Amino acid sequence: MTLPLQPVNPGFDLRLRNLTERRIASNLFLQQLLYYRIFFNIAWLLFWMVFIFKNYWVGLELKDNDIVRTIFFIFWFLAEPIRLFAGWYGNLQENLPWLLMFTILSLVPEQGTILYLLVGTSRRTAYTRAVQMVMLVLQWLELLTGLYTCVTMYKVQKRQFYLFEYILNQRRRHRLAAPAPALLVLPVYGDVGTATGDESRPSLAIARHNGVHYGS
Repeated sequence: MTLPLQPVNPGFDLRLRNLTERRIASNLFLQQLLYYRIFFNIAWLLFWMVFIFKNYWVGLELKDNDIVRTIFFIFWFLAEPIRLFAGWYGNLQENLPWLLMFTILSLVPEQGTILYLLVGTSRRTAYTRAVQMVMLVLQWLELLTGLYTCVTMYKVQKRQFYLFEYILNQRRRHRLAAPAPALLVLPVYGDVGTATGDESRPSLAIARHNGVHYGS
């Protein structure tokens, strides 16, 4: 493997993927949770749509006086797509900032929405409590798994970064410690002397490893 001799910026570097014996920091369990969470979210939304329309639809008007629940639903609709994308991208691409965003959004405002629908909203039934308990368990599993993945990913990338820097520094030391190429000075007679009007004056040819340079 050939490593380029150039400065390395702090943080994750794509060239680290070329190192041998590199440990993969992505979490398979977290990816499975995110995959099945999409289907659960669809079922969860359908359940709450049926519940709200069944209990609050009067005539041709939806009379829902629970403003707090509506606000939490708006927050959830805004945060959930970003949270899932951040989790997928951060976990698969081993991108720690995106994974940190996923864990933060899993806590705020997601936890507030789930807890309010579990204990704070009006007209709670056994069905709503059961659905919200499952939602809460999934949310905590994703949050704890995301935190664990963040810590693991940080340690792995930190180790690989220092290993990469060590390899580059070793190559720089070998390059600086290499002996300088020898110079060979030869007298050359011919066209150069003729062009200057003095055929008896030799020119010097400096032969290097990368070519021959002529001078008087």
